Amino acid sequence: MTATVQSQIAGAKIVEWYSSIIAKQLDQATALKEEAKDLVTQMEKNDKILAFYSLVSFRHDILATQFKKVEENSAKLAEIGELAESSLDRTLNYFYYFVSAQKEYVHERYRSAIKLLRKAEKFLACLHDDAEEAEFSMYAGVLFYRLNQYPVAASYMEEAYRIFKRLNYEESYLNAQIVLAGIDSELGHSEKAQVRLKEALSESDKYPVVRGLIYRAIALDHIRNERYYEAEDNLQLALSIKEHANHQVGAKSQYNLGNVLLRQGKKEEGLGSLLL
Repeated sequence: MTATVQSQIAGAKIVEWYSSIIAKQLDQATALKEEAKDLVTQMEKNDKILAFYSLVSFRHDILATQFKKVEENSAKLAEIGELAESSLDRTLNYFYYFVSAQKEYVHERYRSAIKLLRKAEKFLACLHDDAEEAEFSMYAGVLFYRLNQYPVAASYMEEAYRIFKRLNYEESYLNAQIVLAGIDSELGHSEKAQVRLKEALSESDKYPVVRGLIYRAIALDHIRNERYYEAEDNLQLALSIKEHANHQVGAKSQYNLGNVLLRQGKKEEGLGSLLL
């Protein structure tokens, strides 16, 4: 087998691995990561394939919420940037800017992430990939939501939802529903938000992490509208899901629960919840 063929095989395996990341299939992605690593290790040096491997590895770590590892890869990302920016490879440029935007998002540097996303968007069309377009729209929607730019966020997120729904990427379109409901809630459309979240909840049995986020989103809408009893009930449901309780966002839900209990005059329970 020639080195050129090996590079092609490694590249194809990385694409397969990347597709499983977009589909949020963590177990499959983890297995494919090892296969890709073996192929990349055996092939003759190819800077573009190595850069592509590193970028997809970075995205894999974000999917797996290995935040420490994401930070450790930052220096490598800077090296890839030098290669990408001097390259005429539009696909490599897209992935570099998009992954860099994700890194900024992880560290809550939202305005910096938006700037990088806008650079990535210039190269998006060259991929001819609906799933990648949806993934891009999802991140753009979340970022504009974080910056309280709700109409722009909704436009991107509706596009992500539409494509993920058509592709039957269930976990992804449920996540899009959560953000769209959050936008509805922020704009004062509580009834619309609740309907959207209850619809998502009915499809979430297979996804405990997403289910916990839906209960939390329902609770946050109730809190905005001072329906504290209903908020308490849904926060308890969220925290009863171990995948939610053990996740970083679970600590936020625990804090919200304590706050809601205090607002209802349940001082002892509220303080107990805040001290957990």
